[in-house]
Amino acid sequence: LSRSVNEKEVTLAIAKMIKENLDKTKNIRVILTRSTDTDLSIRDRKKMVDKAKTDLFFSIHINAGFGHRSTGYEIYYSSPRKGVSPDEDESKEIVDDMIESRFINDSIFFAQLVQRNIEKVFPREGSGIRSAPVFVLDGLSVPAVEIELGFATHIKSRKKLDDEEIQKSIADGLSRSIKEFFTSSGE
Repeated sequence: LSRSVNEKEVTLAIAKMIKENLDKTKNIRVILTRSTDTDLSIRDRKKMVDKAKTDLFFSIHINAGFGHRSTGYEIYYSSPRKGVSPDEDESKEIVDDMIESRFINDSIFFAQLVQRNIEKVFPREGSGIRSAPVFVLDGLSVPAVEIELGFATHIKSRKKLDDEEIQKSIADGLSRSIKEFFTSSGE
């Protein structure tokens, strides 16, 4: 984000605040894929999600590129898998598709909650909810979204994301989204 602050520091700070917020909540256990300034491959993150048998996964990022005018936050959910393989059992494929549809629907529902709560922090700055082949989300067997909180290449956005009060507001909004997800989905 700046010469003194990196994306991984900001996203980790926000993730820790979310954990702190939700550790006070009954029936919600937060597992961070990293709790220190260490690198963890996307494959290892996905293995952690599978091993922990989580009910929801989201990944926090800060966008970059597309010039200095690009701004706003974006929320992604994983695209559906490719079509039916001729070698697979048709009834198994139908059941798998039904399960995948539920995960996609729940991912979209969670993305909508995130959008509503993050919009309070960044009014009229959202670029919407999008389906995309996001590697960290691909193949997960849980509702999952990736949140790009803004553009490090945009000066005003970078200043906002570097502000601890804004980071706290983001964490509070994401915490609210998680609570609402579990309250509404009955999990």
